[in-house]
Amino acid sequence: MLGALIGDIVGSVFERAPHKSKEFDFVSERSRFTDDSVLTVATADALLHGYDYMQVFKYWGRSYPNAGYGQKFFRWCLSDSDERGESYGNGSAMRVSPIGWAFDSLEEVLEEAKRSAEPSHSHPEGVKGACAVAASVFLARSGKSKDEIKDYVAREFGYDLDRSLESVRPGYTFDSSCQGSVPEALIAFLESESFEDALSNAVSLGGDSDTQACIAGAVAEAFYGPVSKRWVTLLNILMPQEAVKVADEFNKKYLDSRYNFFCCGRESADGRPAENGMPYDLQKLDPGNCRWWVKDLGMQDEVWAFVTESETPHEASAYFSTDTPVIFDQLCFKSFEDAFIALNRNGFDLLLENYYEGGSGGYASSPRGRFRIEPHPIFSSGKHWI
Repeated sequence: MLGALIGDIVGSVFERAPHKSKEFDFVSERSRFTDDSVLTVATADALLHGYDYMQVFKYWGRSYPNAGYGQKFFRWCLSDSDERGESYGNGSAMRVSPIGWAFDSLEEVLEEAKRSAEPSHSHPEGVKGACAVAASVFLARSGKSKDEIKDYVAREFGYDLDRSLESVRPGYTFDSSCQGSVPEALIAFLESESFEDALSNAVSLGGDSDTQACIAGAVAEAFYGPVSKRWVTLLNILMPQEAVKVADEFNKKYLDSRYNFFCCGRESADGRPAENGMPYDLQKLDPGNCRWWVKDLGMQDEVWAFVTESETPHEASAYFSTDTPVIFDQLCFKSFEDAFIALNRNGFDLLLENYYEGGSGGYASSPRGRFRIEPHPIFSSGKHWI
């Protein structure tokens, strides 16, 4: 299940922005969870508590209305009708991976996958896509080889898995149907050499990258084994705590507590002061377009931060600001992962206002206006940074 959430976040940057290479940064300033993660967590919630699939999908969808749903699905989500949707989109496949972990037989997995698809994706192709992914996860966690998984899926669902990524990639374009995206996502897994390689393969197709990395990641986690503590830490940072709580409960019930969400790897490379000082072209940025982190200092006072790419490729810089907004300090990191983990370790929370109704979660409004730069090395001095 965690492999699906990680794949979604990794692929989120490239959705609608085709990337035809395996060379890219797994985490960037724009990495986020999308509808794939929201609905995967919803499926886990239904399995844990016996909730009706239609009701649980609508609850989670309405709770995170800006996560990037398809228009038809979101209209269905907002409807109070019990009418089933007849979609053959890959939404049924992207959210199904928890079912592959929750049952002890393939027959039960297939039956439950069908049940999970039917409320919104009752078209035969929608059901087939969900069943194929759930079965792949089940077979992978049961110790089956890639050849056995491939042969089963090809035989039972009629997917052409004999193609290579090299032959698919050049002419492949965005396709959100099950029949046009699930087989390719499974090929991305089948050609992989590790969990991360499966994600790279999926993104490199240049298609529906978050969903295909979500699917490939789900099967890869089941096949290769637990993901690293660093990935668990990043999920804990980038996902809303309501979702982390469900994932942890699922982990304890169905994954033999293989992950410790609340004692995660906290290691990151130390932040360092900028060698050349802060670039003054930061003043051209619109604070409203920044992805803000916030630290509560008490007495209704906060310090804000955002992370963006450094002048050095693939590295990241965290800039610290007041709410006025005045940028007063900067720390440089070797990667966005390092920056995110270090901010979290130092008491900063990622503001998730883009994902749910209700704004900034109790904090004051994020900085607005025009940036000014007034350097004061508070964090970069090391005195207030761990």
